[in-house]
Amino acid sequence: MRINDTDYVNHTEAARILGTALFAALRRGNLTPRQKQKIDRILAEAEARETSRKP
Repeated sequence: MRINDTDYVNHTEAARILGTALFAALRRGNLTPRQKQKIDRILAEAEARETSRKP
């Protein structure tokens, strides 16, 4: 289930992104390239899932 009508992410994906952001906060807010790729991959998978569900 999506969080709202404008975003594709659900609550589980939002928690995964939050976890990645918390680890970045430990590094003074700097995301590594690998963390950026992880977040981009989560968002892309969520968008693909939601667009495939629409009629």
